[in-house]
Amino acid sequence: MPDESQSGYSSIMNVLRPPPPRTAAVMRRYDLVLRDYVGEFRIGVWDHEKTRTQRVRVSLTVTVEVPNRPFVDDLDAVVSYEYLIQGVEAFTRSPHIQLLEVLAEKLLALCLSPPQAVFARVQVEKLEIVPQAAGVGVVLTGARDPVQ
Repeated sequence: MPDESQSGYSSIMNVLRPPPPRTAAVMRRYDLVLRDYVGEFRIGVWDHEKTRTQRVRVSLTVTVEVPNRPFVDDLDAVVSYEYLIQGVEAFTRSPHIQLLEVLAEKLLALCLSPPQAVFARVQVEKLEIVPQAAGVGVVLTGARDPVQ
């Protein structure tokens, strides 16, 4: 067997050595959910849509990553879903948006705004466009850029 002091032998042995046993993950993930929020939005491409609000259903799911330890029973110790509610309510008061895709993209940016947010799913639906359907809309998903 070569002498460990020989050039490169130690680094090769480190590569070949099995990794240490896995311990509990350092981080864990959970989802924040705002489901089926219905509000009046200024949205639409057509002239008749620009003169009134429309009922839109919004559903948001945000995956957050936090240290893997027990939760502390304190609102300041978690990522609160309150920012989602306040953000959606702010969009009900915002200027006219033509496309659901644009609203969904803005909501996706809202969802990913906390540094702990790593993934989000946004679903927005107009509720009064097709009488035969509960809603028509779009779904967008997105993930935080890993370098952020």
